[in-house]
Amino acid sequence: MAHRPLDPRICNISIDANALDRDGTDRDTLVDRLLALYEAGTINLILPKGVRVEIANPNTPAHVQDAAPKIFTIGVGLNSDEQRRKRIIEAELQGNAKLGKHAADADHLFEAAKYGGFFITHDERILKRAGRLGEVLPPSLTVVTLADFLAIFDNWEAKYPR
Repeated sequence: MAHRPLDPRICNISIDANALDRDGTDRDTLVDRLLALYEAGTINLILPKGVRVEIANPNTPAHVQDAAPKIFTIGVGLNSDEQRRKRIIEAELQGNAKLGKHAADADHLFEAAKYGGFFITHDERILKRAGRLGEVLPPSLTVVTLADFLAIFDNWEAKYPR
């Protein structure tokens, strides 16, 4: 049975900082649309705690820093089974990279899985490997790019308008 994403209008959507990046292309319009959906209360965005920390870095673009204070963050505590599953995520994302290099990405993905139905990112490592994490990520979590998320949103809106 194929995975069907949850209705994005009724679940939490976690975002990576790079989901808010503007680059002077059509992607800027997608970022504007995502933030407008959030500000209208149509979707519920959440910044994983580690993403909020990354955004506080002075090298983060101002437009990303400006959007962050408006988005809610949930602190995540982990029980022993969750710590085990997070280590599996970290090992999968690690691949052949330097030890610990992708620990923050594992944190972001785990937090998104704990409280959300979607994780929007443009991190190729996460997008490529998310499917192999089926034993530790819930089937309710869909890892997507911003464009893919908005296509899913539009599909739900077309089928089940409010």
